[in-house]
Amino acid sequence: MPSTRIVRRIRHDADGLFALVADVENYPEFIDLISALRITKKLSDTEFEAEAIVAYKMIRETFKSHVTIDPSTMKISVKKAEKGGAVKSLLNEWKFHPIEDGSTVVDVVVDVRLKAMPLEFLLREKFAKAAVHIMNLFETRAGRTLPHIGEKLYDSGPELKRLGLKSEGLV
Repeated sequence: MPSTRIVRRIRHDADGLFALVADVENYPEFIDLISALRITKKLSDTEFEAEAIVAYKMIRETFKSHVTIDPSTMKISVKKAEKGGAVKSLLNEWKFHPIEDGSTVVDVVVDVRLKAMPLEFLLREKFAKAAVHIMNLFETRAGRTLPHIGEKLYDSGPELKRLGLKSEGLV
């Protein structure tokens, strides 16, 4: 099963980054791998199901997911919806940790298994690179829509240690 973890300090406030990631319907505007995304069922103010069309070269697949947005813990969880399309299993968690200089440490875990073995094999080879690409797109979008906060060369090592995160995982 392809999985990856990205820990990154981003020079924007946690609330703004949380809102950016929670606004899933705008993903096709800045994530080149997502050609369409819509909320299919609103379950509550903090829970919904969504359907995304992901396109890469000649491959085009529909993925259905269950999204839980928890502002009190600054966590967004994405799991496979009951009818998950091409996805056999999915876990995607975003955690936003405000740090001392006002910027944010973002901790993202993605773990996915697809139903189609050829697609799974293709994904396995390019998974970590694609995850970093998507994180870069989120950071670029944040840079265009949110004010920069904190020092460019801030040493976040002590804060990562306080959060129980390893600095060698910093991407």
